[in-house]
Amino acid sequence: MTSQLRKAPVAAVHASPIAADFARRAKRGLIIGVAASLVLAFTGAFDTDQIGLLSRLAYWLTVVLAGSALGLVITAAVQAWGRLARWHWAEMALASLLIAVPLTFIVVVASVISFGQMPITPATLLGFFSAVFPVSLVMTIINMTTARPSPTIAADPEPVAAAPQPPATAATMPPAFADRLPLRLRGGRLLALAAEDHYCRVHTDAGDDLVLMRMADAVVLLADVPGARVHRSWWVARAAITGSRRDGDRLFLELENGLSAPVSRAERQRLAASGWL
Repeated sequence: MTSQLRKAPVAAVHASPIAADFARRAKRGLIIGVAASLVLAFTGAFDTDQIGLLSRLAYWLTVVLAGSALGLVITAAVQAWGRLARWHWAEMALASLLIAVPLTFIVVVASVISFGQMPITPATLLGFFSAVFPVSLVMTIINMTTARPSPTIAADPEPVAAAPQPPATAATMPPAFADRLPLRLRGGRLLALAAEDHYCRVHTDAGDDLVLMRMADAVVLLADVPGARVHRSWWVARAAITGSRRDGDRLFLELENGLSAPVSRAERQRLAASGWL
């Protein structure tokens, strides 16, 4: 069954786009973190000018790069979890909170080392947290928003799946969608989309590939294409369907390229009423 639902990548260079995206974000975070640390150290921000320049630089590099590392790992984990993908602000708020808690303790330790002993009380921790969390929230919003394939569309709630359209002879891709694909796929007919984390595997009659795009964003771009979201993780072009089959209590749509797309229970009645099944 697994081999029917997901085809193996054809080249090793495409084997881990998620790892490549993670490395790209890490590089960007490192560059931004070092630049921010230099600015904060030279300006003596937040009253840190009471210690020497090299000490300030060490302090800000520790704090900022630790925050960048935490942000990279935690935001990736929250996005991969996916339970809040429909509510982007809640997703960003959760990531910010999870970053701010450990980062607060890092800031406290760095401050004690750099500026001398201080009473570590619940009030002290709360005071540091109240300063760390807003900064964490702002940086998380910037990073998670700019990392999305389409910031304007990604900020909107996930749309309700459109009603299936009448059969069509081809699924021509709109330019706004086609422009996101590798050149070798742009001239093909769209068959289906399968969500893989915060990527979509785009299946066409010219082949398939992973594209950094959320399923919700793709559905918006394909609103005028005859097709429908048949499962939380699948969108299918109406013209690509060659039949349907059951495997126990599970229902699948058979596609012209040999794939089997699962149909969720919630969509079965609607699809049947529209002549898909």
